Amino acid sequence: MKRFQTMQRIHHALAFGLMWLVSAGQAQDCSNPVPTCGDVPEAVSLNYAQNLEFSCLNSPYVTVLEFMTNTNTTNTGPVYIDLGGVACQTDGVDDVIECVVVKPDPQALCDITSYVAVSPCLESGGGASLQSEDLLPNTTYLILIGTAHDPSSTPCNLSVFLSGPAVSIDACCTANIAPGQSVELTVSGANEDLGYTWFPDYGLSSAAGDSVVASPAVTTTYSVSGFFGGCQYTDAVTITVGNPLGLPTSFTPNDDGYNDTWDVNGLLEYNLADIRIFDRWGQVVYRSVGYSQPWDGRNGGKEVPVGTYYYAIDLNDPLLVEVETITGFISIIR
Repeated sequence: MKRFQTMQRIHHALAFGLMWLVSAGQAQDCSNPVPTCGDVPEAVSLNYAQNLEFSCLNSPYVTVLEFMTNTNTTNTGPVYIDLGGVACQTDGVDDVIECVVVKPDPQALCDITSYVAVSPCLESGGGASLQSEDLLPNTTYLILIGTAHDPSSTPCNLSVFLSGPAVSIDACCTANIAPGQSVELTVSGANEDLGYTWFPDYGLSSAAGDSVVASPAVTTTYSVSGFFGGCQYTDAVTITVGNPLGLPTSFTPNDDGYNDTWDVNGLLEYNLADIRIFDRWGQVVYRSVGYSQPWDGRNGGKEVPVGTYYYAIDLNDPLLVEVETITGFISIIR
């Protein structure tokens, strides 16, 4: 579930801000590339560059960034790179930015003959995005950023944002449980030797590990953090306890454009849900699998009488853990 929330990104930025302050003054060539973390927009000042003659790069000055993929061996996936906030000019003229992702020889990062391009070559006069092919797990990759002028004499600033399944961890799985029930939560993608940390820890069998059992008394969102490539990554899962739906107790189908249908919050997420509504004699007045068309207070095209009706909903979702048929009453008012 990767892709998380703004607060997690802020947390990451704080955690690695010091690292960027240090690296900003270091070389940005192939022998000492700038380490880059995913899920956090990184402000980069290109203040050093070298001439790297690599296939699709025509720029005479190339800055080198570095990132590592996660440890998922079954579905590492691609990385998405967004370049933004480009402030790169010579004599008032915007520079052209080139960018490509390559797989180097990890033992010889400056051996250009070993570079294999794993993304298209990007050329842009401003912000732009590119996507790599599916990457190998637990592998070092380089981002080559080329400019037409020497950034060591004329500063060039931009932001780099890495995202996607190759630079994230995966927590599983969001679920609904009945009160008193439990569900197993798992996570993968980080360095197992460094472990995982879950928060909050209430309702959990353990606050650490790649597999924990959750038994929350109330609906709870658990976040989990892990490390790989010198970066911290966070994902989250929400365990809903009890009825996951927002069920109105009445509606007014009088065609005034307001509250004319029985709109059940959350029901659209359950495509296989079986919804039945009965009158006081037990006759079915409405039935639907899925709820793309909310009930409008009609049965066979005719308005049903004002009164109280009984509903029964089976969500039929494999992620639900022992959630029984949801029942209750609804009133029609005109």
